[in-house]
Amino acid sequence: MKRFFLQILLCLAALMVLGGCQSKSEIVKLPRPVGTLAVAGFTNPMFNWELLAGYLPHEGQPVNKRVIRELDQKLVQTLGKHGVTAYARPAITRQCQEIEVFENMGSKREAAFSYWISVGECMAADYLLVPQVLFWQPHRGMKKPNYNVQPASVVIDLYLIDVNNKRIVRRIHFDETQQPLSENMLEAGKFFERGGKWVSAMELAEEALDNGLMELGL
Repeated sequence: MKRFFLQILLCLAALMVLGGCQSKSEIVKLPRPVGTLAVAGFTNPMFNWELLAGYLPHEGQPVNKRVIRELDQKLVQTLGKHGVTAYARPAITRQCQEIEVFENMGSKREAAFSYWISVGECMAADYLLVPQVLFWQPHRGMKKPNYNVQPASVVIDLYLIDVNNKRIVRRIHFDETQQPLSENMLEAGKFFERGGKWVSAMELAEEALDNGLMELGL
C-alpha cells in the first residue's frame, strides 16, 4: 500500500513540473543560413586537442564505426524532416575530410579550426555543419525503469561554421545520461516523453539532432 501511494505522489509531482519543461517552440533558433551548405560526416575525436571547444569526458575511448555510420544516416534523415535538402551530404564532404590534414600552426585548437575551414573551402561551401560524438554509452538492461541497468549516455557537439568569415556561428552541446524519475523530478517532462522507460543511446542522439539542428536554423 505504501508503495502504491508513493507511486501516486511521484506521478502528481511529475505533472506539477511538466509545465516548466522546455518545448520545441521555446528553442532559440538561428535564421536559416543563406548560401551553400556542406554537412560533414560525424567524427569521433579521441583527444582534447582535436576539439573545436570544450573537453572530452574521457580521452581515448573510441565509438564503434557502425554507430558513426548510423549517426550520419540519422543526421541526413533529420535534415530532411526539417525541410533542408539543398546541401552537400556527408558522403560527399567526407572526401574533403580525407584530403585535408591538420596543419602545424598556432595552438592545437587553432589547427583543428583551420582544418575544418579547409574542409569547407574544399567543398566551396559558405557554411559547414560539423557534427562530433564525444562520448557514447549504450543502454544495457531491461526497458522498464529499475536500478539494475546501465543507462544510455551521449555527448554530441554540433558546430555551424561560416567558412567565408572564418568563424563559428554557434555551437550546440548535448550531454545527457538518462536518469530514473525518482532521482530527478525536474526531468519529468523528458521521462514521460520517452514513454516512462529507458531509451537507447541512439534515441538520445536523435533528440540531440532534432533539437540541435532546429537551434541552428536547419
